[in-house]
Amino acid sequence: MAIASGAAAVIGAALALAGTAAGAVSAVQQAQSRKQQTQYQSQLAERNARIAEQNARLADDEARAARREGVEDAARKRQEAARIIGAQRAEAGASGAQADAGGTLDRVLDTAEKGELDALSLQQQGADAAYNQQLRAWGLRNQAQSAGLEAQYLRQRGNTDYLGLTSTLLNGASRAGRNFFTLGAQGPRLRSE
Repeated sequence: MAIASGAAAVIGAALALAGTAAGAVSAVQQAQSRKQQTQYQSQLAERNARIAEQNARLADDEARAARREGVEDAARKRQEAARIIGAQRAEAGASGAQADAGGTLDRVLDTAEKGELDALSLQQQGADAAYNQQLRAWGLRNQAQSAGLEAQYLRQRGNTDYLGLTSTLLNGASRAGRNFFTLGAQGPRLRSE
């Protein structure tokens, strides 16, 4: 019976070693799976950063276009006001009235004032649209920077996950060593009856 208990101890130690080995294999597989997952997430974050930066550049382009459009609209409005003033002066001259005095002058000045106010309004609308696009570009750049930092963090985390695996393997080896030490200290016992 004493030999049976010794055999049981050897079998128990072997089972403990097998359990440790299975745990180590499982830990390696989990670490590899986590690393692949963090690599994938890192790639997604890098892709999101590139997309956000590209969208920021597009927003910058739209801001320049809006500013240019505002200036061009203002110039067209000034030209339109100048044509109207020219027509008013020609009409006054054709009727024999003095173009630079009295009611004709008032009408010309009103037209010039309204034309300039409209031109300035159009230019301001273009500047406002450009400013809104610049704010959008700023937000997108912040988003790109955040995604880039996330990608960097995920890459580092994927590399440090193997430290946890190393710790798990060392703990398993320690348990196996304790089991063998215990078996060696007690040894198989033979009883004589």
